[in-house]
Amino acid sequence: MYRIIKTDGTEIALVDSVRFIAVGANGSYVEVKEQDAIGVSIKGTLYALLGKAGLQDAETVIVAKTSTAEVITSQRVIAEIVFVKLAETGELDVATMAEHSDAFLPWMYPVAYVEGNIRRYGDKLYRCLQSHASQAAWTPDAASSLWVQIPDPSEEWPEWSQPLGAHDVYDLGAKVSHNSKKWVSDYAANVWEPGVFGWSEYTESDAEQ
Repeated sequence: MYRIIKTDGTEIALVDSVRFIAVGANGSYVEVKEQDAIGVSIKGTLYALLGKAGLQDAETVIVAKTSTAEVITSQRVIAEIVFVKLAETGELDVATMAEHSDAFLPWMYPVAYVEGNIRRYGDKLYRCLQSHASQAAWTPDAASSLWVQIPDPSEEWPEWSQPLGAHDVYDLGAKVSHNSKKWVSDYAANVWEPGVFGWSEYTESDAEQ
């Protein structure tokens, strides 16, 4: 396969074969072998090859051979970029994000993050709450003012974390783990710590009722 790429890096086409062109004896364009070509014809349009003269007023391109495996990898990368952008703009549900968590880049430092970025840290996903330059000590699980964990819907009793604002308060009936116990929220917009106020401890006898 061949990639036809402009000199600014823009890809024009990805094709199985290329018609290589040169100027014939009578001045018309003829098809030739790759090593003798000064240009290529793609869907009826002539393009000049970089470093070759003879095609006036034709846009210059680079012809790069590529394997099917490389094409598939490239397409997968593009798909993952689109997937992450959809997640960061709120167009994907948390279940879908959790199922494809490997599509998100791992958190690193020093990196300039912007509000809304989603990164993977350990086996969990976190959303950036405010733009900042990451530092070694500001890991997503520790820097609660900078990152909030995106709950995994497959995890029935996620670890409780102190809410910092309206974006991460607990709903009525929310389930969490805290201090080796399970808790169910008694209130909507719950910001209290389980065991202090606003939560009922869940026991195995509750499950049998």
